[in-house]
Amino acid sequence: MTGRPMDRRLRVRGWLRTQTPLHVGGVALDPAEALPVAVDGQDRVYVPGTSLAGVLRDWMRGADPETSLLDDMWGYIRDGEPDSGQASRIVVRDAVVTTTTGTDGDGIPNEPLRPHALPVVHGVGIDRVTGAAASAFLYARTIVPAGHFLSFDLDVETTGHTLDRDRARLRALLAALKAEEIGVGAANGRGLGVVTLMASPLDVHEHDFTGRAGLLAFLGGEPEVFEESRVDAGAAALPARRETLTVQLRWKPDAPVMVRAAGEGAAIKTLPLTTRLGPDMLKLTLSGGSIKGALRSHAELIERTARGLDAPRPPIEDAAGDTAARRHAEAFLEQLDGLDAVCVLFGAARREPSTHPWGAGALTVHECVSETVVPSEVWDVVVNGAPDPDDAKDLPPSIRDALAARGLDQADHVAIDRWTGGAADHLLFSVLEPHGVDWEPIRLTVDLTRLGGHRNVALALLLLVLRDLEQRRVPLGGMVNRGFGDVAIESIEFSGNGWTSRTTLEDALRHGDIAAAWREYAGGAR
Repeated sequence: MTGRPMDRRLRVRGWLRTQTPLHVGGVALDPAEALPVAVDGQDRVYVPGTSLAGVLRDWMRGADPETSLLDDMWGYIRDGEPDSGQASRIVVRDAVVTTTTGTDGDGIPNEPLRPHALPVVHGVGIDRVTGAAASAFLYARTIVPAGHFLSFDLDVETTGHTLDRDRARLRALLAALKAEEIGVGAANGRGLGVVTLMASPLDVHEHDFTGRAGLLAFLGGEPEVFEESRVDAGAAALPARRETLTVQLRWKPDAPVMVRAAGEGAAIKTLPLTTRLGPDMLKLTLSGGSIKGALRSHAELIERTARGLDAPRPPIEDAAGDTAARRHAEAFLEQLDGLDAVCVLFGAARREPSTHPWGAGALTVHECVSETVVPSEVWDVVVNGAPDPDDAKDLPPSIRDALAARGLDQADHVAIDRWTGGAADHLLFSVLEPHGVDWEPIRLTVDLTRLGGHRNVALALLLLVLRDLEQRRVPLGGMVNRGFGDVAIESIEFSGNGWTSRTTLEDALRHGDIAAAWREYAGGAR
């Protein structure tokens, strides 16, 4: 037999559903605009097969920094030996993003998502000294909202020698996708890119090319069904899995808690950020980036206080143009990179040359959405206005009642003229405040393997942040200087690092190794 041998082929055809917003970057034509999503030659939003293959291979690699155990399956090339190695035996095709799971007779998606009018999420760096927006650190990326679908096509080419192992590895991979263990795209640490493999429609088949019967079955569209229950899971021989700690915080708001949406409403200017979960409903959202930013800011406060370190101040000397902006940007990056425990837990800034070896942080903060559901037809009127021109400036009473029934009320604010003491002209502000909204738990995941030798110090810092969050010292969301963001933590549940749901925060804080490591790191501080 010439070429690469293939006795059998394991084929998966299914759909990944986006559980949170997704961003896979495309080609940016203007650096001043939001980061675009990737589109193919037919102007369809898609996830390149290379991106999917990368995250699938990374999951299989687990905690092993080497790839030798997976080289035979995923391919390899030796440094300095361009003619060595082999191609991957796994073929991952581009995943077209769609609004439904419908396909035509050739398996091509019927309703691909187009890049036009996709929402844009914004973020800004906060100067640790001034508390204002840091110069030149405005972020914007186009996202695919939750509730969309990615076509998932994967083949594993195998032989009799590797068949049992490949079957077991495919079974483990599909289980991980169903359990939402594999993130796709950018900003996974902020909760983006969570996908799940749908149970239906899902076809997993095994094609037998070793004999006439198998070839006829393949050509006739009746290949052997891949039965996961009959696979020997122990044959996978995967590298050791990464060790993780999960934290779940059940909470309720004591004041309006919201992240401000980028756009304005027709009658109400400031609206809470939402996530659309299908065509008929949406939920309020606390983005993972917003929660992670609040936790990081407080973690920096704790570490700087314990170690007696001040944040570098922005330059005050006279400068103009690019020079001033560059100095402010450098000072902000120094603020981010000056604390080792914070950087290993939350991540370090991208800098050349790099001042930290960790890159992305070990902490993932998942999106938190409300349990309260808002009908799409109600929200469309809030955003776009009533169809009746007479009601264009105000919400119809029926819409106000529907919002009030879900804990959302309009609040009007006015700026006061400092000279007259009266209302300032043209400075009336309106906010749709979520007063009685119920929220799902906040979920945190810590990659303990990534922490390495900094494990106990980083965990100590995280526990101290959770302690202060429980004691209502850490507001969440936006407009916290205006009375928003107060939260009450009802319970904290751990899973991992030898802790269980019965482990209290106080028990974790008293852990001998963790407490001793923090005291040593902080120079004897208690």
